[in-house]
Amino acid sequence: MTTPGNTGLHSLATLIKRLEAAASRFEDIAEVLEQPSSQDDRPGASSRGQGSDHRASSSYSPPPPDTRPSAAPSAAVSETPKMVAAYQERIVAGKVKTFVEFTKTFAIPSVVDAVGLVQKEFETLGSFLTIVAACQKPDQKVLEALLAPFPTAIEAVSRAKEANRRERDWLPHLTLLGEGAPVIGWVVNPKPMSFVSDLRDSVDYYGNRVKKEFKEKDPKHAEWVKLFTAILIEQQAYIKDFHPAGLVWNPKGLPVDQYQAQAKVAPTGGAPPPPPPPPPPPAAAPPAAAAPAGGAAAVFAELNRGEDVTKGLRKVDKSEMTHKNPALRASSVVPASASSPSAVKKPTKPSKPSALAGKKPSKFVLDGNKWMIEYQENETITVEETEINQSVNVFGCKGATILIKGKVNAVNIINSTKTSILVHSVVSSVSITASPSFQLQITGTAPMIQLDSTDSGQIYLSKDSLTTEITTAKCSAINVSTPVPGEEEGIFEEQAVPEMFKTIVQDGKLVTTIVEHTG
Repeated sequence: MTTPGNTGLHSLATLIKRLEAAASRFEDIAEVLEQPSSQDDRPGASSRGQGSDHRASSSYSPPPPDTRPSAAPSAAVSETPKMVAAYQERIVAGKVKTFVEFTKTFAIPSVVDAVGLVQKEFETLGSFLTIVAACQKPDQKVLEALLAPFPTAIEAVSRAKEANRRERDWLPHLTLLGEGAPVIGWVVNPKPMSFVSDLRDSVDYYGNRVKKEFKEKDPKHAEWVKLFTAILIEQQAYIKDFHPAGLVWNPKGLPVDQYQAQAKVAPTGGAPPPPPPPPPPPAAAPPAAAAPAGGAAAVFAELNRGEDVTKGLRKVDKSEMTHKNPALRASSVVPASASSPSAVKKPTKPSKPSALAGKKPSKFVLDGNKWMIEYQENETITVEETEINQSVNVFGCKGATILIKGKVNAVNIINSTKTSILVHSVVSSVSITASPSFQLQITGTAPMIQLDSTDSGQIYLSKDSLTTEITTAKCSAINVSTPVPGEEEGIFEEQAVPEMFKTIVQDGKLVTTIVEHTG
C-alpha cells in the first residue's frame, strides 16, 4: 500500500518528467526553425531531441521556411533586358567611360566638367531606355514627362561652352562637345540613324579644327577627338541593332505608371535607409551691436575702432573753416558747403529719342561659322555655300527677304519686322523672337520651330517637315499652312495656332486645355 507521502513524491517526479519532455520539445522546435533546410538531414543535427524524447521529434516536424517567393523578385530584378545591357556595356561602360578617363589626363577643369555633363547625358538616356524596355508605349503626356530631363542635360553642355568662352585654347573642344550634345535626342526622331549621322558631320568639322590646331603641339588632342567620335559611331551601331526604324517599346510590358510604382516599392524590401543626419548645431548669435547709449562706455567703444573711426568723416572745405573766415565766427551756424555731395546734384545727360537715332549700318558677313545679317531694310539677301555646322543670325531687319540655301545648323531671327525667311533644311531649330509680321517657309526639314514674344506670323511647312515641333510663348495670330493631301504642289491649308487656354485645378494640380470656338 502506498502511503500519502509516497504518492506526493511520485506525482512530483511525474510532473518533473513531463516538464522536461515539454522543454525538450520546445528546444527541438527552436533548433529546426533556426537551422537551414539543407542541414536537416545531417547526422547529429537534432541529437538533443532524439536523445531526450523520440516521440516529441516524430510527433512534430515543422516544415523548412519557403524562400521561393522572396527569390522570385530578385531573379526578376537581375534579368536585365538585352537592349539595356548592350547600351550599358557598349556605350556607358565602354566608350563613354574611356572618353571620360582620357579627358582627365588634360587636367583642365572646364573640359573635365563639360565631359562629366556629357557622361550624365548618356546616363540619363540609359535610365530612359530601361523604362522603354520594360513598358508599353505611353501616351504623349507621359512621354513628355519621361523626356523632361533630356533638354536640361543637353542645355547644361551648351552652357558649359558659353561659360568658358575666355579659354581660347580649349574653346574648340567645348564647341565640339556642344555640337554633339543633342545626340541623345535620337529617341524622338523617326529616323534616328540619319539624325546621328547629321550630328557626326558637325562634330567632324570641329574635330578637324582641333586636330589641325594641335597637330604640332600634342597628339593627345587628336586621340581625344577620336574617342568622342567613337561614342557617336557606337551609338549609330546600337541604334542599327535595336532601333533602326525608331524607338521600340515593349508591347508586352507594363504601363509606365505601374512600373514606376513598383520601382518605388521595390527598395523597401531591403535594409531600411540610414537615419537622417542630425541637424546642425544652431549658429552662434552674432554679437549684439553696442547700444547707442551715451556716456563714457560709448566713447571708448568708438575709440576702440582704431582707424575705422575716421572713415565716416568728410573733408572740410576752406569756406567752412571758422579760423579762416571771421564772418563765420560771428555766427553760430555754418552754412552747408556748395561742394557737399548732398547739396550738389550731378546733372544727367538727356537721353536721345529713338526717333532721332541714326540709322545703323547694314551687315552681311560670315563670322566664323555664323552668318550675320543685320539692319537690312527692304533688301533680298541670299545665303549660299552654306555648311551643316553654320548658323544664320538675322537681327534688326525690316521688310527684308532672306533665302537660305542648303542645310544649316540653326536659324535665329531677333527684333526684325516684316521679314520673310525661306530656308531649305535645319539641323536643330528655327528661333524667332520679337519679330512681328514674319513669314517662314521650310522647303526641306526642320525638327523644331520656336516662337517667343512674336505676333502675326505665317509658317509654311513642306511634306517632309510635317513632324516639326512648334512651340510658342507670348505669341498671337500665328498661322501654320500645310500641304493639302492629293492636291498639286503649292496648295496649302491654313490652320491657326491656339491662343486661348482654360486652366482648372484637379486633385491639387493645374490642368490646361485649349478653348475651342464653335458656331
